Formats: sequence, structure tokens, C-alpha cells
Amino acid sequence: MTWYYVTLLVLLRMEVVFGFDWSSLKLVRSHVPFVFSHQFNLKQECENDPECPYKEFLKDQNSCWGYEDDCDVTNRFMNVTMDCSDDTSKERYFRQADFGFLRERLEEMKSREFCKPGLDQSAFLRCTKDSSMCEARNLFVDLRKMRERIHDRRKVALESGEIGGACSLDAASLAANTRIKRDLSTWGEQVGPYTQLEFDPFDDTNTHCDVTFTRPVVFVQLDFGGNMYHHFCNFFNLYLTQLANSSWFGTDVQIIRWDASPRYGDLFPSSWKVFTNSDHKSLADFTGKRLCIADATFAFLPRMMLGLFYSTPVEADCRGTGLFKAFSEHFLHRMGIIDQHDRPTSPPVTSSSRDKIRVTFIDRGSAENYKVYRRVLNQEELLAAIRGIPDLDVQIVEFNHRKMSFEDQLKVTRRTDIFIGMHGAGLTHFLFLPDWAVAFELYNCDDIRCYRDLPRLRGIRYLTWNDVTKLQAHNQNEHENYGKHSKFWNYTFDVDEFVRLVTKARQWVLEHPRFAHLRNNRNEL
Repeated sequence: MTWYYVTLLVLLRMEVVFGFDWSSLKLVRSHVPFVFSHQFNLKQECENDPECPYKEFLKDQNSCWGYEDDCDVTNRFMNVTMDCSDDTSKERYFRQADFGFLRERLEEMKSREFCKPGLDQSAFLRCTKDSSMCEARNLFVDLRKMRERIHDRRKVALESGEIGGACSLDAASLAANTRIKRDLSTWGEQVGPYTQLEFDPFDDTNTHCDVTFTRPVVFVQLDFGGNMYHHFCNFFNLYLTQLANSSWFGTDVQIIRWDASPRYGDLFPSSWKVFTNSDHKSLADFTGKRLCIADATFAFLPRMMLGLFYSTPVEADCRGTGLFKAFSEHFLHRMGIIDQHDRPTSPPVTSSSRDKIRVTFIDRGSAENYKVYRRVLNQEELLAAIRGIPDLDVQIVEFNHRKMSFEDQLKVTRRTDIFIGMHGAGLTHFLFLPDWAVAFELYNCDDIRCYRDLPRLRGIRYLTWNDVTKLQAHNQNEHENYGKHSKFWNYTFDVDEFVRLVTKARQWVLEHPRFAHLRNNRNEL
């Protein structure tokens, strides 16, 4: 029984008396049948509650995300993978980058239960191959000697007896599965010391526990929070972790960073509300304490080997995954970014500019403490040229957290049809464009895959500058450390070639079947 399921049972027992608060689900409406397929008790509650707003989904018996053993391909969340040349490529791509990836990780966990409960025990520990994710029940963590366990970069490495449970441990198998110890990639160092305890701390929590968690705990190792690309490695894999726990997506969880840093530098703090209703903490907040955790998950990690998002291997001729589309919709919904096509009951937009193809050009801006590179030196000339293209509504925006909230940035992105920007972390916004949009990385600065693969996984079209004879680099060798790398230069671009590429992007938008529908129903657009 996963921790989301435990949470759900508690909620449902309460709602027998008080009536279930359906607004607490905070689900994209089209995702509800996929959640119901996993949560029978929730579906039954909807059947019995005359106030349930999801009655229309009760007859759906077939919907499945795509990672379930009995999920037929025709019933998957998104069963169309675009551009794959043949069925073999499509299936390989599904396993690499879609719900098939999660299916394989869950299969790994079935054969890797390293500590099994006995007749009078309930603790367990199980992990994926190489411990990229683990689940534990009735977990005991002893931090009374934590100050002695802090290594470089505020890492915390426990020793035998300081983490464990009252269960039957296969120490040899656990040691083999945790042999790879790599920050942000495995939990090998953290769960490797797991010990079979001679006592059950949950028999007497007053004696053995200083802090007892009755709600689920999610342990995380976090990538850099000051960069959107790296931070969304964290967020995407948190979403993947929630899916692994039966897709309940409850927010009554405590997220704990496995480090001893009292603070975490974060330019996107509002994003945490997608996953939890409380502030995330550090192990440092529990220094000197013994923790007893009824339900613990060691989340999928941001830089897993052959993992998702950061180092995803992508089949060369495939585009689009249900997993990345579901994440995009789920994240936007919980951030409150719901546009006209997501809310058909909203009053129609009548502004004439909404009848046009909306182009957003991201300005690199400037900074007080350092020089910004990859600036487009003839930016105004380029924009003036494409303003002459029919049907385009062109805006230039600086996505700077000091000048624009992240929610407002997402609103701009979600209402963009052609998104243009130089190589940089801000292009992570490609994930949140509408289905018909075109992601135009103006120049990739010799980092080819990073922002090419994100829109491909999301399922939208991608463009970049290929003819290097039609751009000019400036300020080479100016940066004292990295001046030889093209990421630390500035550029001017050929105007005619820029117009040609934007015209191509415009045509792709017009050809998309969903955009065509919106164009024919201007009130919806």
C-alpha cells in the first residue's frame, strides 16, 4: 500500500462524516479518469456523493496512464507518438521517455524488496535498480550524531544502525544495489547503511522517536534552484515520483532535502505548491533527533543515469510523450495558469490581437553583478522585420524574476504560439507552450540537444539556426575564463534568414489541426 493510498484512506474515512472536499483534488479535469482508475475508493466516494463534480467519468473503465501492466495502448493517456518511423522505434521511445520508463522502474522494484516484513512487522525497504528511487515503511532515522556525519557540500552520510527498520534484511542484495554512490543520481550512499533493527520503534514511539511523521515524507536531493532548467529536473522527477505512488497527487506531504543546508537558493519558490502544502525542510532542521516515518519515499533523482529530463536518450525520429504532456498540464493547473482552451466556461476574449499568431521574443536583459552574454545585438532590427509578416502579434519580454513573477511568466508562455529565445535556461518554458506552438531556439551555441529535446518530448515543433554563415559572433575571448566557448559571445543575425525561419514557424502553427480549429472558432481563441 503506497503512501498516497494511505493518505487517501485517511481522507475518505474523514469524509464519511464531513463530506469530501472535491476541490482539494486540484486535478486537471481531463486527468480525473486516469486518477480514478488507480483510486477505487475515491471513485466509489464520487459514486456515493451527489455533490461529486466528476460523475461524467464514473463509467470510464479503461483509461490508464500507460505504465500499468494491463494498460492497452489504445487507452493510454496519449497513445499517438508523432514522427516515429516504425513500431519498433515507437516502443523503444515509449520505454525511454514516456510512461514505459516508469513501468520498467516499477518492475525493478518488484524484485528488489531488500527488507521484508515478518508476521508481526510492517517495515520494508524496496528500490529500483541502482536505487534511483526507494520506498520504505516504518522507517527509523537517527540524527543524534548528524554533525559528525556532515561531509563536503553539506552532505549527510549515515552509518549502520542510524537508518533502518524492523524487517528481515537481505544485506548482500542491498549492498549490490547501492554500489553506485553518486550525488543527484542514486540513493546508494543514503540507503546503503540501512540496518535490520533489533527493536521496532513503532511499538513505542514515545521511547524511540523524537519526531514521528504520520503523514507521508518525501526525501529529495535537489539540483541547482537558481536555474530553471536544473530546478525543473527536480520538479519533473517529483511528478514522476507521485505517479509511482498510484497517481493520487496529494499535497499533504512533507518534503525533506537530504542535506544539512539550512537554506536552499530558489528562484521558483511558488512552484512547490504543485507538490506540497507545506514548506520543504532540510535534515538540518532535525539535528539531534530520531525520526520515525510511517511512510517514506526517496524520490526519483534529477540526474539519474539514463533518467528523464536531464539525460533522456531520445529516439532520433520520434516526438511527443504523454508523460511530458501530463506534467505540463498538471503543473500549469496547480500554478493557476489556466487559459481559454482549458476553461470553456470562461467568457470569450474579444481583443483583436487574439486573432493573430502570438510571437514572444525573450530578451536576455542585463545584470548588475555580471555581464550577460548570448545577447542579440541587432534584436530591434529582427523584430521590426517580422512585424511585417501577416497575422503576427510580436512582443518582447524579459523573464527576470525581479521584474516578473514566475506565474506571470507562465501566463505569457501559455498564450504564445511562436516562442523565440537564445540558448539559456529560460527556454525551459518550452515545456509549457500550447500543443500547436513552435519552439524557436534562435541559436544553440553548440549545445545541440538540451533545448532541442525538451520540446520534442513535450510534443511541439522545434526550430534553430543552422546556417552559421548567416550570423556573426562578437566579444569572443572577452570572458576571462570561458571566452573561447560560444555561450560567452554575443551575436548579430541575418535579417532575411530570420524572417524565413519565423515564416516557417508561422506555417507550422497554421497547419496544426488544433490551431486550425481555434482559428475557425475565434471566440475560443
